[in-house]
Order: sequence, then C-alpha cells, then structure tokens
Amino acid sequence: MNHRERAITAITGGTPDYVPTFELVFHETERDLGGRAFFGPSFEPDAAGMSYLDIVKYNARLYVDIARRYGHSIIFVNSTLGRHEPGGQDPYATATQGVTDMLKEIRALTGGEFLLTCHNDPTFMIPFSDAEEFCVSFFTEPQAMRERARRQVEQSFADCDKLMAAGADGFILCCDYCTNQGSFFSPKMFREFIAPYLKQCVAEFKRRGAYVIKHTDGDIMPILDELIDAEPHALHSLDPMAGVDIRVVKERCRGKIALCGNVHCAHMQTGTPQQIRESAEYCLRWGKPGGGYVFCTSNSVFRGMPLANYDLIQDIWIKNRDY
Repeated sequence: MNHRERAITAITGGTPDYVPTFELVFHETERDLGGRAFFGPSFEPDAAGMSYLDIVKYNARLYVDIARRYGHSIIFVNSTLGRHEPGGQDPYATATQGVTDMLKEIRALTGGEFLLTCHNDPTFMIPFSDAEEFCVSFFTEPQAMRERARRQVEQSFADCDKLMAAGADGFILCCDYCTNQGSFFSPKMFREFIAPYLKQCVAEFKRRGAYVIKHTDGDIMPILDELIDAEPHALHSLDPMAGVDIRVVKERCRGKIALCGNVHCAHMQTGTPQQIRESAEYCLRWGKPGGGYVFCTSNSVFRGMPLANYDLIQDIWIKNRDY
C-alpha cells in the first residue's frame, strides 16, 4: 500500500497493512528541517523578494518533506496559510486562493502518494470574537441563525467542487465545538443548530466523492452520538486532556466511524518519557484492533513541543503499527 491507500483503508473502517499516521498541523519545522519554516498567516512575500508563486512552491515542498520525513499518510493544507491574495470584490477569493494553489502544487509534486485534504467546515463553532453577540443570537434570532447555517452549508458545496478540482481528496472539518469542560453549545442547541447541518454537508461531500474527517478538540462525550450520527469517515482528535478515552469511544462507535488521535498533547509538551510512552501505547492498544484507526496526537505538533517527544511516539508507532 502507498500512504493514500493506507489512509483511505483506515478511515473507511478497514485494516491496512499497518496503522497510518499524520498530524493536523506540524509547526515545529524550523528545528527539524534545516531552519525551514512556514511563512506567517498572511503569507506576505519576504524582504528577499520572493514572489507569491515562489512562496506557494516553497511551502508545498515543506508540506511534502514533513510528510515523507515522518511517514505521514495524510497531508492537511491549513487554510490560515492561504490568505495572501488581494481579493478585489470577492472576499472568499482572498481566503481560498492560496489553498487551491497549494493543493495543485502538492498534487503535482506527489501524484497519488498521500491523502490530500483541507478545511471545509460550514458549521457554527466556538467563536473567537463577538462571543456574547453570537450566543445571544441563537435565542433572539433563531430563524436567522438557521438561515445563516443553511447559507454556510450551501457555500461549502461550491467550495467542495473548487477544492476537489484543485486536488483535494477530501476535507478535515475543523470547527471546534467543545472545551475541556464539555460542549460549548448545550446538547439541545447542538442538535438544533449544528448537527443537522453537519450531517447534511458530510452526506453531500461523500456523495461527491470526498473523504471526510471531523475534527473537534475538547470533551466531545456529551455530543458523541450526534457526531457519530453525522457519519463522517473518521473523528479526530479524541482529546485525553478533556477526559476522552479512545477505548470508550471505540466501543461507542462500534465500527460506524474510524478514529484518529488520542495521544496526550500535554504530556508531549511537559510530561515524562514514561507518560508519553504510556499514552502512545494505550492509543495503539485500543485504537488498532479491527482497523479503523489513524495514530496521531490529540491536537497537533504545536510550537514549543520538544521534537524528541515526537520522535519517541514515532518510535512506538513504528514498533507497534503492523497488523
């Protein structure tokens, strides 16, 4: 199997030759790949005079080098790395042009080597700004919020076609719903304002041939049944810092969807080697049986994570990944 085949087999519930791995985001490139780093969120050309296309090629190569260096089977193009084109009268073009160009360049570099994904999640999420106004709107203008949700889903269908035409195999839906204390939205609100739209977009993406992984951090247990009912191919990231246990989630899923993650990110940052080892081994012990599992951290390789700790879980994965 190549990486793409291995990933597809795992996220569709099958048993590949060995457990695949990937990371949603790998920030710590500077210390592992010769000082090479992603450009900032605005992707502005630097003082050396790199053109926009130079930057796309540079970062596409960096995505590929990370995947090959660590044996990742999935590449996720982060949409925040694509806001770098003047949008003119179309603000959407500003937010997506970099992503589509990056997908095209990575596909040209790799062919069908990896499962190539990006973000395309139209659902409501924990707000980063204007939180009070956002929350109040569900009570004062519920019909307007339903209409907003509907429009967002419709836009995601147009985005689906554009992104898949550029080379995406599918999407990792990255709207977060939960904190470590539970769902930000009450289960009742989630069932009304998010779950139906999540289910609709997942079904349509799958109908159009896309593979779909749903990501959300935090304590997902109060809304786990709704996430399973939406029927994505897989669920990421199974956050142990919020008390999510891969053994319990796998039992609840009963083969309905695949699982990704659960290696404890706090331990990866400040834990002992023994804590890190126990977390990685636990994930493989309970995620691996019967297939349908992708090994990875419970969030990402964020800035400041000691790469020696990532090397440790990589070593555990290599020694225990075969079926």
